[in-house]
Amino acid sequence: MHSRLRPGATAVAAVILAALLGACAGSPSGSGTSAASSGPVAAKGAPRGSDDTVTGVLDTYRHDPRKTVPATRPRMVDACTDRTRKVRHTSSSGSGKRRTTRTWYTTEHERDCHKVPRGTETYPRVVHAERWCVRLDDVWYRVDAATYDTATRTEKGDRLTVSPLGTGCTG
Repeated sequence: MHSRLRPGATAVAAVILAALLGACAGSPSGSGTSAASSGPVAAKGAPRGSDDTVTGVLDTYRHDPRKTVPATRPRMVDACTDRTRKVRHTSSSGSGKRRTTRTWYTTEHERDCHKVPRGTETYPRVVHAERWCVRLDDVWYRVDAATYDTATRTEKGDRLTVSPLGTGCTG
């Protein structure tokens, strides 16, 4: 009897076989463990690597404050509707021919509130957020406020190591 594997199952089997062969080939003893390999366990528990930091000569630094422009939006206010309704109450006493029923009415008040637009209001719309920048070796890096503070206390021309939030600092 001839069995036929589906293409997806064949691909999975090939990946597993390649992983097993690669694990065995990584160590001289063939046991699958290598002191030089940085497998998934080492990568997970490793501290922040060198790719997260940049070292260079401090050229300059720049602080761009938050920039806002006036904008308008609908002003939302509470609009409430008061309602009253008449509620009927009854009470009975006695039995047989002497049974009496007393009826009275009360008025209950209800208030329904919801937000509705009424007019407009002006607010400061943020065009770009506040950012701190440091230039190392003619490349601008965006950094956090603490790193910027360290750069302001460092002499220009000294080496500085930063953990950038991004590159470029155009304003």
